[in-house]
Amino acid sequence: MAVSKPLLLLALVLHNTRDLLGAEVKSSIVGGDDATKGGWPWMVYLSIKTDDGAQKWQCGATILNEYWLLTAGQCWDDQLISRWDRVGVWIGTHKLKEPSARYMHVGTIIRHPEYRAQGYGYINDISLIQLKKRISFSKLVSKVNLPGADDTFTSSSECWITGWGDIRKDVPLPDPGVLQQLKIPILAQSECRAWYPEVTDAMLCAGNPAGGKDACKGDYGGPLVCRTGSGFVQVGIMSYGNPDGCGIPGRPGVYTRVSKYLAFINNYISQEP
Repeated sequence: MAVSKPLLLLALVLHNTRDLLGAEVKSSIVGGDDATKGGWPWMVYLSIKTDDGAQKWQCGATILNEYWLLTAGQCWDDQLISRWDRVGVWIGTHKLKEPSARYMHVGTIIRHPEYRAQGYGYINDISLIQLKKRISFSKLVSKVNLPGADDTFTSSSECWITGWGDIRKDVPLPDPGVLQQLKIPILAQSECRAWYPEVTDAMLCAGNPAGGKDACKGDYGGPLVCRTGSGFVQVGIMSYGNPDGCGIPGRPGVYTRVSKYLAFINNYISQEP
């Protein structure tokens, strides 16, 4: 059976990841475990490549509707904003190597106009991806819901992060690259600012203050979702953490607060190609 070029490239990415790691490791997202296939149908895997086709980095993203995806602004350098051919988008992915993953072509990338790096973090760390072709929804592929502007979520909310990122600093997820999930608490804004004074009202912290449960490199751009009466809504976008590592005690992850960017999002996703 012939193998499509996008799936072959994805398989090579995972093969190289395993070679770098050597030993078997069972979880990604520090402290996470394997997600059930179809459990998080809005998850998207982004592979960003150099001009010679080698993988430069990866990000997570979510499906907003048939044409639009949501991710972090940090996923793109200034050159990538106009080099969409270097961005690989896979939807319906559970294991990164499985043939059921669908490759989608990027039409345009829109990063927040006031995005910027600050210290080892980011301000307005949000961007949108418009696809060239419509997504066909199924049991394994569907959109995420967004929160209302006034919705609030606290440490008592049931919240989860998902991704294919590192299991700890500089240790990538090995084959077969199963999507990881982690239940994680949202922290009070006062605690968040005690650890990260630069945090604004458009950001939030989530994680275990004792350490051991966190997003890591390669997870950024992915979602923080919380359960409501009608299902899950995307409350945050994974943005950054401590540069010394992931899951460090007293250093939770920082997330872009989605409810503060609804006008930015809705201004674009109502448009069709």
